[in-house]
Amino acid sequence: VTVTDPFKHFVQMLPEKDCRYALYDASFETKESKKEELMFFLWAPEQAPLKSKMIYASSKDAIKKKFQGIKHECQANGPEDLNRACIAEKLGGSLVVAFEGSPV
Repeated sequence: VTVTDPFKHFVQMLPEKDCRYALYDASFETKESKKEELMFFLWAPEQAPLKSKMIYASSKDAIKKKFQGIKHECQANGPEDLNRACIAEKLGGSLVVAFEGSPV
């Protein structure tokens, strides 16, 4: 199966009512070059149980330390936190001109 928009596919995989950690290999372009950098996500939607959000938030740093090469971190509490403009801001702000092949 070919995925035409990997980031949209990634976002759709996140549950509406539970927390998750996720690693995402972000492909983006700056004004100078193309880059791929690893992003660490803490997905803690508003509808998730409070206990789950507390457990995920308190163990985030320990989980992150288990992985090498993480360049960026993002906590998302809803789909509005996972739009291309928000992610581009985390990756380099105004220097980012495209994310996953689409302009930002």
